[in-house]
Amino acid sequence: MNKLTVESINKKLIDNPKSFIEECETAYGEKISSIARDVSGKPGRELVMLAGPSSSGKTTTAKMLKYAIEGFGRKAKVVSLDDFYCDQNLIYTFEDGTTDYETVKALDTKLISECLSSLMENGSAQMPHFSFQTKKREGFEEMLCDSDEIIIVEGLHALNPVITDPLEKESMKKLYVSVSSRIYDEDKVLFSKRDLRFIRRLIRDYHFRSSEVDFTFYLWKGVRMGEDRYLFPFSGRADERIDSIHPYEPSLFKKEAEKLLDLVGEESVYYCTAVSLKEKLNLFHGIDEKQIPADSLLREFIG
Repeated sequence: MNKLTVESINKKLIDNPKSFIEECETAYGEKISSIARDVSGKPGRELVMLAGPSSSGKTTTAKMLKYAIEGFGRKAKVVSLDDFYCDQNLIYTFEDGTTDYETVKALDTKLISECLSSLMENGSAQMPHFSFQTKKREGFEEMLCDSDEIIIVEGLHALNPVITDPLEKESMKKLYVSVSSRIYDEDKVLFSKRDLRFIRRLIRDYHFRSSEVDFTFYLWKGVRMGEDRYLFPFSGRADERIDSIHPYEPSLFKKEAEKLLDLVGEESVYYCTAVSLKEKLNLFHGIDEKQIPADSLLREFIG
């Protein structure tokens, strides 16, 4: 991908927004299709381990990969590692009493190994369901897999050797998805990769997880710490990397993000950061979300 600048993005959106949006969507779809073609060409069951940091688009990418695999005539199922969380009272807490959901120890790794091994070897497993409302496991449901079905496992820790090493005898492809491009203002970094993911999370969590803006800022420090400790050290184990940036996204998020950032008061420790993000977003030519396809990855964040 060529170097992305606010100038080039604005020019394309002003000249022909529909064409630019389609170009971005097509590029991402072709990347997913290429991976699906490769995976579908191998006989028998296969695990696809899909890891990525917060707001990288793991959930939607897993679904897109599933549909693309099915387009090549193979069946596929998605397994979320979020369903393997231990009950909250069993998870490590920090000194301030908050729960460390970022550590791999928050997951029932023994159960993960048992379930995935059973799916691969027997074609069935009793899969858990975790409720983030009650912070507890709420039962099990049987999952069945055909002899040539592909199992996509998505989650922050999908590349962690604690999870993958017990499964090494199984046929496996490892993927890493994240925003892997920056956006520049001439030669200066305007939005870092983490900035772009934070904007995504800010909007999603406010509308779909009832998270106030200041609380999202507060959580972000722990999220970043978890990525540094538990994800980035293993990202190099991926067979293939997927850049989930959609170059037009600052223009899409501009209006809503600026509105949410306005909610950060001057007394907040996050005020200066909020002002800086607003100033950067203000440089972009805004677009209406009605122009975005219903199946776009960015719909994961705006609905």
